[in-house]
Amino acid sequence: MPKVVISGYYGFHNEGDEAMLYAIVNCLRDRLPELEIVVLSMDPAYTAKQFQVKTVHRDNPAQIWRALKEADLLISGGGGLLQDVTGPNSILYYLGIVLMAKLMGKPVFFYGQGIGPVRTALGRAMMKFIVNRVDFITVRDSSSRVELHSLGVDKPPVYVTADPVLGLDPAFINKERGKAVLKGLGLLENPVVGISVRPWKNLTGYRQVMVDLVRDFTGQGYQVLMVPMHHSADLQVSREVALEAGGGCVVLEKEHNFLDLLEIIANMHMLVGMRLHFLIFGALMNVPMVGVAYDPKVSSFLEMVGMPLGGYVESLEYEQLSEIVRKVMEQPEEIREKLKQNVSSLRKEALRGAELVVAMLGNYDFK
Repeated sequence: MPKVVISGYYGFHNEGDEAMLYAIVNCLRDRLPELEIVVLSMDPAYTAKQFQVKTVHRDNPAQIWRALKEADLLISGGGGLLQDVTGPNSILYYLGIVLMAKLMGKPVFFYGQGIGPVRTALGRAMMKFIVNRVDFITVRDSSSRVELHSLGVDKPPVYVTADPVLGLDPAFINKERGKAVLKGLGLLENPVVGISVRPWKNLTGYRQVMVDLVRDFTGQGYQVLMVPMHHSADLQVSREVALEAGGGCVVLEKEHNFLDLLEIIANMHMLVGMRLHFLIFGALMNVPMVGVAYDPKVSSFLEMVGMPLGGYVESLEYEQLSEIVRKVMEQPEEIREKLKQNVSSLRKEALRGAELVVAMLGNYDFK
């Protein structure tokens, strides 16, 4: 029986990352039902129960070593693991796991990764030295392939696919359950707009822009729901925006898992957001959107699905954002159809990751 270890930002209850793990696990099992999967997690009990996988604690080197020793393949991904914008620890940790696997002679597969930015000399040196020893790389956007090239990574084959979450089948999302949640919050009397904000580099200017935008929506008769995608990180700033904006704006206070959030977002009239997977969830459910970029991955995704960028968080301007929002709201049905077509092609790309893993496993003898 083949066995893989998956390394990523799992068990932190960031619903975008949890959705990626769900997508990866399900796509692999659809193609290789007998596959044994071990996930490195910050919350092993939660991950094991939620995804029906084996787990080890991501901060226990002895357990990780043992899991890798018994594995046929390390899957690193998906998501923006290899960047040092948030500090050096991410690159040190994830490449450390990769190096551990390579020291054992294990093959390594990068699954739907978003690469960079990598700005420190140490980070760039580690990327060139370690990632050139990876066996196969899939990235979720073309800018990640460009970043790899700029870092001197030229030995492994690199394929541009798509974010793993786009491989999910939206037909399985229960829209009625999401509708019930919204009704329980006193919403759906009027069309609902979803907004996602996150704290970023102690900046505050973008929050006032979002407050003004919320007031615009409520003034036009829309109801607004603030959606914390990473509940512990996003809840406070979501509350602050809602409080200052006044009536007509509700915060999703209860922590919901990624499936709940997909069901809720499926009922939205429009989205305006910072979190990448808030936008990806919206695209999957064909909800018109405008993104606000705090990281190149957001603008890259918007370009892939043909949706507009409302501005960058460091320099966000109300006039520009509100004008872009207005244009999107003028043609909702055309945009829904455009998203449906674009996401359909991206779904095929997202599924290639699992197909390539299965092909790669076929070239190795199992224990």
